[in-house]
Amino acid sequence: MRIEVTQLPPVEYSPNWRGHWSRRYHAGRQYQGDVYYSCVDARNRALGEGMSLPFTNAVLNLCFIFPQHRHRDRDNLIGQFKPGLDALVQAGLLLDDDSEHLHIGDVSILVNRKQAPLTIIELEEKQ
Repeated sequence: MRIEVTQLPPVEYSPNWRGHWSRRYHAGRQYQGDVYYSCVDARNRALGEGMSLPFTNAVLNLCFIFPQHRHRDRDNLIGQFKPGLDALVQAGLLLDDDSEHLHIGDVSILVNRKQAPLTIIELEEKQ
């Protein structure tokens, strides 16, 4: 299952970010809502095609598309994606986001000015 969100995870959720908690909270809520509605759309299409949800043992692959080339840390991007991960569970695509039910697969970073900003979420049931 492929889900595209026309935003990048909030900078405020980076483990290195230092700022007021309310800015972090509001940025996380905004991103979580955007991912949630994209996931609900994907979930409804998948259910219409006969796919069984939620995934009980899923592999999550992430692709972040940025408009400019800079040094980026994959581990920090996974941390920044926390509101998006919560939205996947909230939308009913994942049973839970713990280590028993979810495995983080590939995390890729691309630079493309025409597509950016974009987060591509790929979920599949682990065999």
